[in-house]
Amino acid sequence: MTAPLKFGFIPSEGPRRFREAIEEVRRAEELGFDSVWIQERHLIADNFWSSPLVAASGFLAATSRIIVGTDILVFPFYHAVRLAEDIATLDILSGGRFVFGTAIGYKPDEFALYGTAQEGRGKRFEEGLKLMKRLWTEDEHFEPKPLTKPHPPLWIGGWGPLQIKRAALLGDAWLPGVSVDLPALLERKKELLRHRAEAGLSAPTEWPLTREVVIAKTSKEAREHAEQYLMPFYRKVYAGQWRHQFITPEVASSGERLAKDRFIIGDPAEVIAGMRRFAEAYGATHLICRLFTAGVPHGEIMRSLTLLAEEVMPAFR
Repeated sequence: MTAPLKFGFIPSEGPRRFREAIEEVRRAEELGFDSVWIQERHLIADNFWSSPLVAASGFLAATSRIIVGTDILVFPFYHAVRLAEDIATLDILSGGRFVFGTAIGYKPDEFALYGTAQEGRGKRFEEGLKLMKRLWTEDEHFEPKPLTKPHPPLWIGGWGPLQIKRAALLGDAWLPGVSVDLPALLERKKELLRHRAEAGLSAPTEWPLTREVVIAKTSKEAREHAEQYLMPFYRKVYAGQWRHQFITPEVASSGERLAKDRFIIGDPAEVIAGMRRFAEAYGATHLICRLFTAGVPHGEIMRSLTLLAEEVMPAFR
């Protein structure tokens, strides 16, 4: 690798676990992590955040160095002008430590909750992001202008052909979903680079990548942890309730098939090998470790942070 790999993580989620999340975020900053990330979902108890910018403000207020970002914020549920104000405010208050990760969303129950049509959301997404950029950089009457120039980093998620094109043309980086496996990542990276080249744009300098990471002192412990928390969540939620494009019931029926080219599970040596594979094959520059799925105890996340910082991160720096 030509440059050190940056490390981020996803902590405990939901307002009922906010104090635990703050403790994890502060500890991660002490340990040398580069970033912490907030995921938006709705109508789910004790998992994800329904108000990601509120959570972000709390994380930023509790820290002084670590980057805080959304992975991701569901754009169609927000008014573009108000969102531009809120993100500029977070950017100023944090001294430029906020990354705006966003996508168009896909869950029908969430759109029904907000009374927002799923149809046409891609067009509204494009128009809204273009408007936000103009407000941040061109409109002399808009306040507050962000501290970061020309604007806070804009990382766009999603995996469909149109969303890859939007990420290429509108974003500073593509923020792939945690469920996309390595072959699909490589295919979509080629598409993104092609769109950039055709538009006369250079390749992005950042290639963030979110992965499920389960680490323990021994391989056996890590796999037991994954079978207790991670795999059931994917089978029940991703393959069941959400009918996720990449996590079909067939894929989820086997832990080995589910983890292949997707998850990083094991003792520190195995985790280093798994991370190195993604860093080298995909070109990841910023690895976001999702340590929390529903039910994972706070103590497990604190132990994982320490193991990663002491036994894994030095291999990439």
